[in-house]
Amino acid sequence: MILKKTAKAVDIAVFITSRSAVEPVTTEEIASGLGLSSSYTESILKELREAGLIRAHRGPGGGYQIRGNPEDISLWDVVKHFEVVHSFDELYPDDGHPMKSLEADIQRHLQETLASQTLDDVAVPFMPRDARVTSMLGQFRLKPLPAPVMPRAPNSVFQLSMML
Repeated sequence: MILKKTAKAVDIAVFITSRSAVEPVTTEEIASGLGLSSSYTESILKELREAGLIRAHRGPGGGYQIRGNPEDISLWDVVKHFEVVHSFDELYPDDGHPMKSLEADIQRHLQETLASQTLDDVAVPFMPRDARVTSMLGQFRLKPLPAPVMPRAPNSVFQLSMML
């Protein structure tokens, strides 16, 4: 169905959409935010840039931003650059084969579903880390933690003679 690389490309596009309203997003921020390696993230970013979905800003304060309005970019616009739309004529030469129509229906339904959702629909509004901590702490009163208890014991068998 959908390749892992395609799913990660959608994740990256959504991540950039969520964050780039504030400022361009760097490769390192994307990689650490999604738990990906920098080289894998960079390879997907290159393909997204070549597809015309994102733009890169170089230099200090640079990074990646969505090209255009996220309300106009569907998830299918991202997926179609990474997936090959199959023609089931080669796999099922017989037009009456039940799997041919089933797989074609699944592919059509997937395409329609992805085309109906935009990046803006699935993007989570980004809140800076400091604002998240402040808003969470504003709801609760936290008690100070008790001082940690440090046992008076040797760390290893070799330190046992020093304790006696």
